[in-house]
Amino acid sequence: MRLLVILALINSPDAAAATPAIDPAWGRSPVWDDGLAEVARYESHRIVYGLDRVHETILITVKEDFDRTKAVKADPPYAGRDLTPVLKLNILSRIPTESYPYDYMTSVFVRKDDPRVLVKMAESSQEWCGTTFKEVVTWDGPQRVVFHSYFDGQADGVYPIDLGGGALLEEQLFLVARAADLQPGQEYRAPVYESMITNAVRRPSPRPMVFSVDGPESLTTPAGVFATRRIVVRSAGESGPVETLTYWVESAPRRALVKFASTDGRSLLLTAIARRDYWSRN
Repeated sequence: MRLLVILALINSPDAAAATPAIDPAWGRSPVWDDGLAEVARYESHRIVYGLDRVHETILITVKEDFDRTKAVKADPPYAGRDLTPVLKLNILSRIPTESYPYDYMTSVFVRKDDPRVLVKMAESSQEWCGTTFKEVVTWDGPQRVVFHSYFDGQADGVYPIDLGGGALLEEQLFLVARAADLQPGQEYRAPVYESMITNAVRRPSPRPMVFSVDGPESLTTPAGVFATRRIVVRSAGESGPVETLTYWVESAPRRALVKFASTDGRSLLLTAIARRDYWSRN
């Protein structure tokens, strides 16, 4: 029921003018039904302990049949189950430091035909001091973030989150940017929750963001040369520094994420991309 409410808000005439428009053809492409996953590798940067840490980030995008009652990928038999097709994005990073590595694993589930509709997100971090886990729940009662943290003062708990009115998670934007159908010279607005890829837990805090697009722009990467369009997402508040998230998206129908950059020092640059059955033992 919550998903239907969220979808109705996004598709209402008033909300449509405020939220980033999407091209449903991207999510409906037959490529997602080939039984394989898109595995994209990136040279990645993130500031840890005040230093720029170079590492690899892997983005895995795959279509799944999602059981909305159990909130997991469904395996056969499917008869009688409440299923919805989703795109799952796994974001994996291992960040080396002088003391120990930081490992992050995040899974974002969105409606296959509309990545603006979040179905679920789970995020975990592991390092030598402990493990933290967060889950965004949309399918059972009020929308909320359930967390388990090793930090004193956090431990186990729940924070409310409101994904109505077109609100998006920052991690969700990796898929929304690829499906986006934005017109040059036009701005789109939506509240965006700050990234949850951290080893600590913060109360979810959305900030108003403005979306725009420009291009074309040619980018040369270790994975090849790509014609791209650039999607810029910037904070719209009247006070404080402007926060900017920039996504360079392939212009070809695949719309691969070629590059990403944030004003906080995070970045991605595509080094390889392929479709494969990464779960195979062969």
